[in-house]
Amino acid sequence: MRLSFRLPDTLGPMAAICLLFIAACTPPELAEQKTKSAGVNLDLRNPQVQKVYRFRDERKVDSLRYYLGNPDATLRYLAALSFASIPDTAAIAPLTPLLRDETEDVRIAAAFSLGQIGTSKSEKALIGAFVAEDPLSEHQRFNAVVLEAVGKCGSLASLKNIVSVTTYKPTDTLLLEGQCRAVYHFGLRDSILPAATQLMVTYVANERIPAPARVMAAHYLARSKNVAPDSLQARELAAGFLRAGNNPDIRMALARALGKSSTGDAFAILSKVIGTEQDWRVKCNIINALAKFNYDTVRALVTPLVRDPNPHVSRTAAEFFINNGQVKDGDFYWRITRDYPNLPVLTQIALFRASNKLLSVRNEPESKFFVIDRLKALYQQSANPYERGACLAALAEFGWNYRYIHDRGFNDPHPAVKTAAAEALLSIVQLPNFYAVFGENAKSVRRDLYYYLREIVAGGDAGMIAAASEGFLSKTLNYKTLRDTSRIQIMKNALAKLKIPRDVEAYTALDKAIAYFEERPEPAKPLIAYNHPFDWEDLKKLGAKSEVTIETAKGKVVLDMYPLWAPGSVANFLDLAGSGYFNGKTFHRVVPNFVIQGGCPRGDGYGALDYSIRTEIGLVWYDGEGYLGMASAGPDTEGTQFFITHSATPHLSGRYTIFGKVKSGMEVVNQIQPGDVISKVEVQY
Repeated sequence: MRLSFRLPDTLGPMAAICLLFIAACTPPELAEQKTKSAGVNLDLRNPQVQKVYRFRDERKVDSLRYYLGNPDATLRYLAALSFASIPDTAAIAPLTPLLRDETEDVRIAAAFSLGQIGTSKSEKALIGAFVAEDPLSEHQRFNAVVLEAVGKCGSLASLKNIVSVTTYKPTDTLLLEGQCRAVYHFGLRDSILPAATQLMVTYVANERIPAPARVMAAHYLARSKNVAPDSLQARELAAGFLRAGNNPDIRMALARALGKSSTGDAFAILSKVIGTEQDWRVKCNIINALAKFNYDTVRALVTPLVRDPNPHVSRTAAEFFINNGQVKDGDFYWRITRDYPNLPVLTQIALFRASNKLLSVRNEPESKFFVIDRLKALYQQSANPYERGACLAALAEFGWNYRYIHDRGFNDPHPAVKTAAAEALLSIVQLPNFYAVFGENAKSVRRDLYYYLREIVAGGDAGMIAAASEGFLSKTLNYKTLRDTSRIQIMKNALAKLKIPRDVEAYTALDKAIAYFEERPEPAKPLIAYNHPFDWEDLKKLGAKSEVTIETAKGKVVLDMYPLWAPGSVANFLDLAGSGYFNGKTFHRVVPNFVIQGGCPRGDGYGALDYSIRTEIGLVWYDGEGYLGMASAGPDTEGTQFFITHSATPHLSGRYTIFGKVKSGMEVVNQIQPGDVISKVEVQY
């Protein structure tokens, strides 16, 4: 495909190049086992292929740079793609010549990695490599990756040039999608221009624009921090929302974008559709989008959704009042639980939490202490540790519950509750109005909380240390006045007992606290040495019909694996599954319309085994529901924890390893709640 258009006379050579390189693009597609280019054959049984993957896994950048000049296109391709996982600026110079490699897949890998490195030093080479003359559309995939890469590293001048072209026709599917993808990445980097925002608004409002382009445009409007549609733009977004009746991906993102508008036109459409929307994910986004509008009107819209049959919607509606409730309704929220006693437990806890946060001891003591008593009763009655943890978080909304949180939470048998107690105490330590809350008793409470933080450190529980160490840094409480040499040495002794990489989050947090007391600069995060080579045997057995099944009481989730993009992550997952590791583990984290997360040996999100695996970024994106990713505390800290997305999460792309996707069973994924157990993970080769 080749588009013809006339360049404005005012545009210079740079603009002409930018306009040309978006003229023939398509978003990258997931490659097959053998790529379309005859020069690249990704055979995992090939010892040379394994060798380059191993160099990537070992982070041997010198060896990888050497392979960039290998005569074998497959090895050049893998070496080039490796730098998407290792954003090494020293690789820019040797990657640049590969933008003109004779094999297009090698060019694609080089362009993608240059974008991942994310420095403006790559911009000129990327623009120069774009194949402007492509009458037979032979270079669409390469041009698309170049476009996306410029979106990750380009200047505002490039953004201006990209969005200045407005002559595209709705039939120019590939061009429009590529343009939106580039603008989206500029938005994530806070590179914003009014013209770019208006173009994205125009696209989402036009149902003739292809859906993939509208999805990316909608995510730009939803995710870009400094974009707030005005009244006229809100009307266009409202039209786009209604015209996307069969596309929940567009509606989800547009709901968020409308919530940023704070205009009457935005509220008009959100209030209209909230009662008729059928997709639970869109409902969750609409609820959250209502936060900026008139509370009294919004309350009437959100309250009925507390009773929604979908637990995600019910919980989201209840949590809306935690974040946006008003003092005058402090007595209202808990009364919903009285009128509807069969609400999900997490919904009930959230409603009690909203009341506990807003009720006054002075003006409404009877209701206040009733709410506290109910939360304590729910804590004692629940066999689910995540419900107990939620109760402690709710109790922390009234700081005077700190002793109960300590006494019950620290002695709870489940690590997730212990960690929740530490997090709850941290929230009290960080109260901006701490001295007003505790009045004349503030000095003694301050000291009590300091002792609790020290108790956490001395106890050596990694999850609690990771969750609470930031409390030592409270500027309001200024715990430096309570320090002494012996206390700091106790902290250092505790630090020495933590194991890297297993306890990297706890180590990082405690090391920072020690530096604060010693008045040193914040220390760098510990480097994770290569410690877990992966076995190729299971990978070599994977075939087109291979499946991995996660079994739960709510049903089965069948997964496809992506060994080409993330062989280390796939091998790790298969090994854990084969050993029975996942049997009995829980889904410890469920964020409505985001992810479900499981695989933690502690069950609190801070657990790992005594090894780590590497972050692996491939040519695959979080562009829909059901992607299987590795949870991470930073680059190269992955281990046993994984997540599955509820919907498109493109902001995770290029940051978190994708190593598979749900093949069947999304209805099961959407039912999972905190505490649901993985019966087993079975691999069928």
